[in-house]
Amino acid sequence: MKFTASIIASALAVTASAFDKNQRIIAWGKRDYSCVNVYQGIPDNSTVAPGTKLDIRFNRVSSNCDDILNQYPGGNYSVWLYNNPVRAPNTVNFDQSIKITDGIPEKDGAVTITIPNVPAVKDDSVWYLRLGTDLPTAPQMPTLYNAAGPFTIKA
Repeated sequence: MKFTASIIASALAVTASAFDKNQRIIAWGKRDYSCVNVYQGIPDNSTVAPGTKLDIRFNRVSSNCDDILNQYPGGNYSVWLYNNPVRAPNTVNFDQSIKITDGIPEKDGAVTITIPNVPAVKDDSVWYLRLGTDLPTAPQMPTLYNAAGPFTIKA
């Protein structure tokens, strides 16, 4: 019985520590919300090579957010790669981060990116692509994002 209880406790600990890219409250940080809808991008659990071009199409029509945030225009968007993100209190830690591009106007609703060469990492199958913006005119200037992944980057 003790053996079974310890296995269950271990399984729950592993499950609880898994990275949830869509966690609604304090997903990547304080006042950071999964409110960007990406309807074309990189599929979860896919494999891409450096040099691959990806068309990302997005808007703010999301069921993850309160309507109150929709009254504020988004600032320019940025696209980042993160390897092995792990939740920590009030933040997300990661092994690597790479800025791909920024300065994308919200009204464009699309961007084409190129997957860069990435440094060697412990696990190349846990990359996430984060498309994010801020709401500079909203109280407390929250940030909005969409995270795609996990996926693998291999030459």
